[in-house]
Amino acid sequence: MISHRQSAVFIVDDHAVVREGLVKLISQELDMRVGGEAEDGPSALKQLFDMQPDIAIVDISLSSSNGLDLIKGMKLRYPDMPVLVFSMHEESIYAERALRAGACGYVMKSEAPTILIAAIRKCLNGKIHLSEKMTEQLLYRVINRRDDKGESGIESLSDREFQVFRMVGKGIASRQIARDLNLSVKTIDAFRENIKRKLGLRNAAELTRYAIECVHSRNLD
Repeated sequence: MISHRQSAVFIVDDHAVVREGLVKLISQELDMRVGGEAEDGPSALKQLFDMQPDIAIVDISLSSSNGLDLIKGMKLRYPDMPVLVFSMHEESIYAERALRAGACGYVMKSEAPTILIAAIRKCLNGKIHLSEKMTEQLLYRVINRRDDKGESGIESLSDREFQVFRMVGKGIASRQIARDLNLSVKTIDAFRENIKRKLGLRNAAELTRYAIECVHSRNLD
């Protein structure tokens, strides 16, 4: 009987029940095994140094860290390791940001388990996985985008600006945002000004209202 090597999959998700479900799902596959798990970014990076898995599955929202920042950190340290995003957040909002951060694909948690397994295999084979709908959206943007100045809406925000925008929409004050992100209040205020300019908002009240609306209507929380 021919023995096949199993690819080691590392799981990063702050919900224990999700990690447990992924462990059971992956363990059913003959060509995969779980090579470790973590609930946040610092723990993940610490374990990866020793484990060096074949692929990592990362959630966007983590309790004490940001998934996009974690992906960037992973790719900086382990550029050859594919990172697949598995998240509850809308693919249309986060997929392009995840790819720019270095991810090899994006799967929403509402998808069937078979989709996730197929995505893992695609990433292990050096390919990109996105839903058909998201692939069409990205191609449309590329074809119709004349230059970066043509971008509008929250898609025009940098990753850090988008992170601040989400926190404003969750009702977090600038001082607390500064503490959470280890930045100065002055820097956060500068981000807020950039966000208002890019979104065409006149004042702080408009920014807060629009951010709250987006967080609730577009599932940015």
